[in-house]
Amino acid sequence: MKLPNVYANKIDKDIKNNTEFVYNEITTHKNIGDLKKEFDHNGYVNRLNVLITTKDGSKNEKLILCKDNYFVNINNEKIYFDDIIDYQIKK
Repeated sequence: MKLPNVYANKIDKDIKNNTEFVYNEITTHKNIGDLKKEFDHNGYVNRLNVLITTKDGSKNEKLILCKDNYFVNINNEKIYFDDIIDYQIKK
């Protein structure tokens, strides 16, 4: 069986199709350990006022509880550590 003829165009420009494109999400997470230090040994604090920037946007939160992988605000909503991008403690 004979193979078909192959026609190849002459390429006179530089083709950069082997370049790898990587689209990274925002990975500049601030150290959550510094925020955890504000809580006592049981994980409680008296309404810590924090401006939290998450993947969904910025929120002004009053945190009351710290668990293994999330905070709980005064409205009993969980804020997971993985979702927090930046925070600022308001005094």
